[in-house]
Amino acid sequence: MTQSENITIGQNVARLREDAEMSVSEAARQLGVGRTYWYQIETGTANLTLEKLKRIAEMFDVSVRDLFTARKPRKEPVGARR
Repeated sequence: MTQSENITIGQNVARLREDAEMSVSEAARQLGVGRTYWYQIETGTANLTLEKLKRIAEMFDVSVRDLFTARKPRKEPVGARR
């Protein structure tokens, strides 16, 4: 992933977490990582694995593809898309 892709993902993850009114501590706990690592995700400095991307997408009911887009990810069930 490029640095700009990481930043976009981080911005989207931060927005999704805030929209869900979830604390950094709670998000990190659900993902099974520390708060410092979660901050790295949101700032685009973490090296995310595909598995972690999938788990984050599942946490917020969005697709992995939505995490890469600059627009606000849709919050609808992944299976509802055509």
